[in-house]
Amino acid sequence: MMNIFEKYPKSKFLKTLPEDSGIFCLRERIIDLFCCFDGLEDSHFESQLDQDPLARLWEMMVAKILKSEKYKPTSTEHGPDFVMEKDGKKIFVEAICPGPGEEGNPNSVSPIKYGASVAERVPVDQIVLRICSALDEKKKKYKEYLKCGIISRSDICVIAISSSKLSPRACLSPPAIMRATHGLGAPYVIFGPGTSDANEGIRYCESIPKASGEEIDTRFFLSGENSLISAVLYSDCSFFSLAFDLLAGSMIIHNPKARNPLPLGYLKHINEIWTICCHDNSKWQAYPLHS
Repeated sequence: MMNIFEKYPKSKFLKTLPEDSGIFCLRERIIDLFCCFDGLEDSHFESQLDQDPLARLWEMMVAKILKSEKYKPTSTEHGPDFVMEKDGKKIFVEAICPGPGEEGNPNSVSPIKYGASVAERVPVDQIVLRICSALDEKKKKYKEYLKCGIISRSDICVIAISSSKLSPRACLSPPAIMRATHGLGAPYVIFGPGTSDANEGIRYCESIPKASGEEIDTRFFLSGENSLISAVLYSDCSFFSLAFDLLAGSMIIHNPKARNPLPLGYLKHINEIWTICCHDNSKWQAYPLHS
């Protein structure tokens, strides 16, 4: 098996990666990722690696997650990025790495101003809007696959989202993905008259307004309209971060209204979020499940 540098010697992106040091080992990191991805790339992989490296890196990271769980994903030129089989059912995974949007657009995630004289506000709403857009884009893509017969109504459909183009500010609490799928808002604290008397919680935020005034729903998994999507694989882990822990930096959020749910424990080495939801969405509870 050739490593990625041997297989794609003309890649401009690969040539720009610095030599490994005692602090950063990017070349070793990408070689390790490609070991899980070799043979799954399409015919445009090399050119796309140079045009949109973070998106291609995310595909490699998804492959590593799946193979770390002992699955054997396959890929085709047309259709979702990965497909696997478990207990006679097909599981499809579509990967996406949403960008910040057009610079200057009020709905986009503004770039970090390094060396600014004052602290800047984290563009939380814009980050969540970008994730909402990614969810909607991939839901439409799955509907196209269904219409064309590439997938069937009995298949399990997973969207894999990376926040790496929005990092490091996308590492929010509660997580940005939960703000887009469960209508969660900002955390709050209410202080009482006593020094130790305080209540805390998370605000409910069912929608975010765009600059135009249009309200974007943030309850993707609380709506039966999105039952085609079984789960979301989400990661705040960046390839370029000093600490690279792909499994610890990722999570699976199950859709409580999925037509075909992803089996619990399908990915045993990352955190799972399971939601119990009432039919009218008036009450729900999300539980982190640990193996």
